[in-house]
Amino acid sequence: MGERKESQSKYLAIIVDVVKSRELPDRGEFQKRLKRSISRVNDEFDASIASNFVLTIGDEFQGLLNRAEKIPQLLAVIRSEIHPIEPRVGIGIGGLDTAIEPDAIGMDGPCFHRARNAIERAKSSETSIEVETGYLNDAFRIYALLYSSLRNQWTTRQKQVFDLAMMGMPGKKVAKQLGITPSAVSQHLGAVEANAIFDATQIWVDALIRTYNSVE
Repeated sequence: MGERKESQSKYLAIIVDVVKSRELPDRGEFQKRLKRSISRVNDEFDASIASNFVLTIGDEFQGLLNRAEKIPQLLAVIRSEIHPIEPRVGIGIGGLDTAIEPDAIGMDGPCFHRARNAIERAKSSETSIEVETGYLNDAFRIYALLYSSLRNQWTTRQKQVFDLAMMGMPGKKVAKQLGITPSAVSQHLGAVEANAIFDATQIWVDALIRTYNSVE
């Protein structure tokens, strides 16, 4: 892990809650997978991370980012690592009232308060991802509702293929990792209209970047 940058005025706090993990028959094994996913995210997305992702309460974990561009890929890694368990994600944009720490714990400020509001809304709405910026933004809410509704209709294999593709993994590599044919990968991606969702997600990211740049 590289040296952290000096404290700045605003961040993107991300809180991830793993849905229904307590119902798993082997929670010990799942905890190992969860910790592996957190370690992988901290290593692979170091350039975007201000404070490392860390487990907080139960199967909930959080991290602090200083840029938004790689959030879809970061979340795809998490989803892929804990498949078929689904996470809910809350993202909050804002400042910190405390000093920056190496790990995303023991800090406080608007970014964390807004991330908490976002994850609570995701739980109550049963959506996959919510964003809180301190003011109303219909684009984030629309994306949350539509993406979550579509994802809930996918098969576990479709989710698995989509998440690997979202990470940027080529189709042949996806096929090899999952033990299926490249043709099957293409069929799964076509069935979920993956290209349209990739495009919509990029629009969502662009809106997130603009909002991050404008939030005080």
